[in-house]
Amino acid sequence: MFFKSILALFAVVFLLQPAAAEIRAETPTPPANLATEDAASIRGMIIGQIDAFRKDDAEKAFSFAAPKIKKIFRTPEVFLHMVRKSYQSVYRPRTYKFRTLQSIDGKVVQPVTLVGPSGITETAFYIMEIQPDGSWRIGACIMAQEPGHET
Repeated sequence: MFFKSILALFAVVFLLQPAAAEIRAETPTPPANLATEDAASIRGMIIGQIDAFRKDDAEKAFSFAAPKIKKIFRTPEVFLHMVRKSYQSVYRPRTYKFRTLQSIDGKVVQPVTLVGPSGITETAFYIMEIQPDGSWRIGACIMAQEPGHET
């Protein structure tokens, strides 16, 4: 169930990409060519956004989003409203822990295990996008419950 949920969620995100991506079943490997500074920047983006959510700072939280996310949601307030409704574990995590950065079909993915306000353990798969200026932004966040924690 967990594996099928992840594949289904990744399929939705990849369908939104300009080119269709093939979903692979093998275990992803960490990006070998990712600089240490990039990994730190990615974690900083995610921590910054979670901190902004905790403070209900819509402008700050929205600033970490990639341009395509900004285009979809248009305003920081609409974005924050969506996160409140659909991403409770990211919006108000009790705890969170970074897992190993991964490369999935050429995309940099940062998995983060979170315990949400309801006590359910979930993994947020942050799909990161490098910007023309070399900075990183959050291009998508896909949630999956950990095995044994289905509601």
